[in-house]
Amino acid sequence: MLRNYTLALFVIVVVTVITTYSQARISPADLSGTWSTGGMSTIGERNTVTGSTTPSNGNTQKYEFKADGTFSFIGYLQTTMYGCTTALFNDKRGRYVIEGDRLTLIPAKNFWRNTNSCSPSSTKERDYTHDREDYRVRTKIDEYQRQYICLATAKGESCYRREME
Repeated sequence: MLRNYTLALFVIVVVTVITTYSQARISPADLSGTWSTGGMSTIGERNTVTGSTTPSNGNTQKYEFKADGTFSFIGYLQTTMYGCTTALFNDKRGRYVIEGDRLTLIPAKNFWRNTNSCSPSSTKERDYTHDREDYRVRTKIDEYQRQYICLATAKGESCYRREME
C-alpha cells in the first residue's frame, strides 16, 4: 500500500516538474508578434463650454517583438477631470534577449511626453535613460482560448493579449 502511494507521489512530482519546465521556456518565436492591453472608462466627462463628451480615463499599452531580437513599446494614458485632460505617452524601442523565463529589454530609445490641456506650457518631452529592464515572462491561455504573455517584476505582473494578425 505504501509503495503505491510512493509511486503515485513520484509520478505527480515528475509531471509537475515537466509541466513547469515546459511552461517556463519561451523562445523568440513564441514571443514574436504584437501584444496589447488597455481599458477605457464607461463614465464620460462633459465639457460645459463645447458640449463635447470624452471618456474620463483610458489607457493602452502595446509591445511588438520581432524574430530579429528587436522590440517596440507604445504606452498611452489619458485622464480627464474638471474639463482638463492629462496625457502620458511613451515610445520605447530597442533589442531584447530571452533566456528561459527571463526577458531583458535593452532600450535604445525611451521617449516620454506629458501634456495637460489646461496648462499647455507645462508640456514636457524627454528621452529617459536606456536602463535594461528585466522581467520574468510566462504565457497563459484564457477561457476564450486567447493567448497572453505576462511580464513580472518585484512590483507586480502585467499581461498582454496577442493581437490577431
